[in-house]
Amino acid sequence: MYACITYIVAVKPEDTIDFHVRFAWAGIARQYGQLAASRGTTMAMGQALLNIDKAGTPSTQLGPRMGMEKTSLSRLLNNLESHGMIERKADDGDRRVVRIHLTTNGKRERDRARNAVRQFNAWIAQQLGEKRTARLLGDLQQLNDLIVQYPTRDAIPAVAADDNTDSNAA
Repeated sequence: MYACITYIVAVKPEDTIDFHVRFAWAGIARQYGQLAASRGTTMAMGQALLNIDKAGTPSTQLGPRMGMEKTSLSRLLNNLESHGMIERKADDGDRRVVRIHLTTNGKRERDRARNAVRQFNAWIAQQLGEKRTARLLGDLQQLNDLIVQYPTRDAIPAVAADDNTDSNAA
């Protein structure tokens, strides 16, 4: 059953969709972070390893896949390289393109990360049951589709400086 959210009165954070999505993601990230830390890695390292294709991935594609800015991605790639998990190679067809490839150690860590993700998802699915899991995945996909369609520009009302009594701004 879905909760009915009324925006007439003050809304508590726990009555919003984004609160529960953020809270769930924080819990998932904490679980993955603990698993990664036990291996001497980080969740971001595992995520990067999972996003590198067999034929190598151009570094310019890796950032958008992971939702990372160039500077953060560069730091992460340097860290992976220093741990011997990746190597950078010029593309055979276009020498200006640098492809990221997994080393043997990187493939091993990628497989561990993949198994951890699969085990976690299987456990959650087992707890929820087949029908609830399918419904959750469908609902999350629909949520993602709706988020892309949200008319952000039209949704933000103009606010005069003296209209916001809760503001600490001068």
